[in-house]
Amino acid sequence: MIKIELQKSAFLEQIIPPKNQATKEQFILAILAKELSKSEKITSLLAQPLYEKNIQILPHQVQTALHVLNNFSHRALLADEVGLGKTIETAIIIKEYLTRGMAKSVLILTPATLKYQWQEELRSKFDEHFIVASNPDDITTYDKIIISIDTAKTERYKAIIETRDWDLLVIDEAHKLKNSQTQNYQLVKSIHKDRCLMLTATPLQNNIFELWALLDLLHPGLMGTKAKFTSEFLADKEGLKINNKEILQEKLSKVMIRNMRKNTGLNFAKRDVKTHLLDYTKEESDFYQDAISFIKTEYNQVKKKEQGQEVEDIENVSEEDLKNMAIVYRQKGLLTFALIMLTRQLTSSISTGIEAIKRYQQTLEDKKKITLCDALLYQAKKISKDSKKEYLLKLIKKEKDKIIIFTTFLHTQKMLEMELKLQGFSTIVFNGSMTPEEKEKAILDFKTSKQILICTDAGSEGRNLQFAHILINYDLPWNPMRIEQRIGRVHRIGQEHDVIIHNLAIKDTIEGYILNRLYEKINLFQVSIGEMDLILSHLKGKQSIEYAIFENALEQKDEIEQDLTQAKQEAEQTKQLDFELFDSMQLNAPKK
Repeated sequence: MIKIELQKSAFLEQIIPPKNQATKEQFILAILAKELSKSEKITSLLAQPLYEKNIQILPHQVQTALHVLNNFSHRALLADEVGLGKTIETAIIIKEYLTRGMAKSVLILTPATLKYQWQEELRSKFDEHFIVASNPDDITTYDKIIISIDTAKTERYKAIIETRDWDLLVIDEAHKLKNSQTQNYQLVKSIHKDRCLMLTATPLQNNIFELWALLDLLHPGLMGTKAKFTSEFLADKEGLKINNKEILQEKLSKVMIRNMRKNTGLNFAKRDVKTHLLDYTKEESDFYQDAISFIKTEYNQVKKKEQGQEVEDIENVSEEDLKNMAIVYRQKGLLTFALIMLTRQLTSSISTGIEAIKRYQQTLEDKKKITLCDALLYQAKKISKDSKKEYLLKLIKKEKDKIIIFTTFLHTQKMLEMELKLQGFSTIVFNGSMTPEEKEKAILDFKTSKQILICTDAGSEGRNLQFAHILINYDLPWNPMRIEQRIGRVHRIGQEHDVIIHNLAIKDTIEGYILNRLYEKINLFQVSIGEMDLILSHLKGKQSIEYAIFENALEQKDEIEQDLTQAKQEAEQTKQLDFELFDSMQLNAPKK
């Protein structure tokens, strides 16, 4: 006899529309189907025919989805190594839950930079239309919501999110929940959810205590109390050595899947990194050095007032957002942000730097400073050559394959687009200000007919561009993670060629400093895919990496280089622990 407990069910609502009366037969069939969906072993993905034409589905992704559906009824940590397609893997599971009626309300928490990537992946590949929440009312109006975790934890949003019972909660970059004292951790803990999926490529970042905190949030009590976990599994105070490995692995296997790249049989393309350190003309150099001298003087005047103040990560926003943030920070009296932004625009291209000085001048009230800006702008008129742009033209004339040019700023993008078209190149642009339809068309045009895609960081996230394999960093982000994200657009599953990366920078500029001190000496370009995030997690100090680079470059210090070197060494220790714990775990195969 089947015991049936009646409860609110998304599955029933799909079969029996709300406010409609069901026949006796419909009702019984719906209940039986629901019960069978819980008890029968799932051997194939019901929803696969709906999306298999839109995407290359890999065997390990199918295995993972089936393993979650059959063995992890309510909680799972998906911890595949970087590059194995965790987002797609999770989307497959989400689609299966929705199709089978096992979920109706779904909340996806992501870093701010990834929310539109999630929306686009679910829409274009799985025909699932999620709303990126832009106001608190969205939370109660829609059932399928994507929201940045930083927005969700604010008082306005958190209060509303907590009023709902969510069928499925998905958390991307879950390793950022490793500290149980943070607002992010407390937010996830407070959300009412039936099922929960957490995603991270780095379940171990600093030590195994963080893994315990993450798993205790996902599945309270599974790993015991922290004290019991420590006594049973820790062999040192630092949390870098373990006891009773087999017992710990058995516990982890009840809630965690970690596919390793070497076990998938997939071949990954190599990286060929080419550095191009260029010389300015005398006129360009004089203008740049005088502009930096002006910025340094400004910084020396404001840094004491702003010491200890937090400034947001500026690698993850559009140029328009940067302008708006600069206004906000200026209103708060935080001028360092505006100076960092001005310096980055100056090193992007001469013309972008000139426009940035004009805008900065408009915010000044001191007549002496206004006059200094006038002098810089007059000096800029003497510049008759753009050395970086001319070098780029020579570089791409040698290439017949498709090329992606990355720049941070819209002004630089527009300048390059105009110049390349004048030179007869076939180009298309892609940036964050474009509509979804315009973005789709741009990618299609690049794939089918255009040779060169000129792309900004804000518009590039989540795009799969592996049909190209040549990438040019026209300007260098100050956060190494952003470089990794750029490269990740082409260096991914499906890339059939070695990836060629050209980095352009001018000698004796901050970009030259970054290239020399951070990438060449510490060899950051050649770290394995996904390792950059691990290294940066070990970086000490309260300042953002952008702020630290700005200060070190202006004052010619070596502190950031030393800090990154130490962080890389500490990351190696964590990798050893990761290897010891996960290498022999057969988490990637479904149980027979």
